[in-house]
Amino acid sequence: MKTQSKITMLAMALLIGSMAFQSCEKHDDNHQHTDEGELITKVEILLIDTISKDTLFTLWSDMDGIGGNNPNMPDTLNLKQGKTYVGLTRFYTNHDAISFHDINQEIKDEGENHLLCFDVNSMTMPPNAGITITRADKDKNGLEIGLETMWKMNRTDIGSVKVRLKHQPGIKNGNCDPGETDVEVDFPFVITN
Repeated sequence: MKTQSKITMLAMALLIGSMAFQSCEKHDDNHQHTDEGELITKVEILLIDTISKDTLFTLWSDMDGIGGNNPNMPDTLNLKQGKTYVGLTRFYTNHDAISFHDINQEIKDEGENHLLCFDVNSMTMPPNAGITITRADKDKNGLEIGLETMWKMNRTDIGSVKVRLKHQPGIKNGNCDPGETDVEVDFPFVITN
């Protein structure tokens, strides 16, 4: 029990120390992003075990954007070694203090301008992380988007998955370097036997 408590505390310390949040900004006259000027204020991850169909869910939210109140931090994802999960990532913005607007369809419709990047950070054996994440959906040009993913648990580990939504109009080439970051959130995880 003490080990699990230490693991959870380590994961939370990692998460708190590495949170970042940005909004999408207009950067040229050809910019066609329909969610112009809106902050992404909620990010959800849903993982479904491919065998048992058990589900895991975590979310991060910051209703008032940068500054103001602290964001609601995501819970640690408790994963099992040897399992494979189907991953679904959802993004929201809010137009008032109580409701959220799902912008996933807009991201999908403009898939040729967006890419989700998943950076797995291991606290136990860097740089070899215990999770392999692959994107499972593609845009109209055949390049990956990343709203749908496969998560394979390779070994026990503790760490975080940094999820970045990249905005890459006219410059998308399949990697995470070009473009602006619409939102960036670290989700802590623990992989056990």
